[in-house]
Amino acid sequence: MNFFATYHAKPRSTVARSVKLIAAGVMILAGMTVATVPVQAQSRDLPRAKVVEQLDAQYAETQVAVGVTREGGVIEVFATHDGSTWTLVLTKPDGTSRVVTAGQTWIKR
Repeated sequence: MNFFATYHAKPRSTVARSVKLIAAGVMILAGMTVATVPVQAQSRDLPRAKVVEQLDAQYAETQVAVGVTREGGVIEVFATHDGSTWTLVLTKPDGTSRVVTAGQTWIKR
């Protein structure tokens, strides 16, 4: 099977399809939005618990979406209750996390 066929293979379940759609939506939003929230953790990897703690303490953001990458990492979106700010976090299989980008106006559907 060639790379294109592997990459575009149909998901085996509705859950897998949902995770892929959420991840795709998050990546599109991340690409379209300029980071406007100053986030201290952008330049280094930290334990996931520390990143989550900082997002809660500094921005009152909690997890609103999650997906699994092909490489075994986890991508998460954290947002405020009212959606005024959001942060995209990538956690690697070793348990360290990195803020990928952040922005304003998270819209929940």
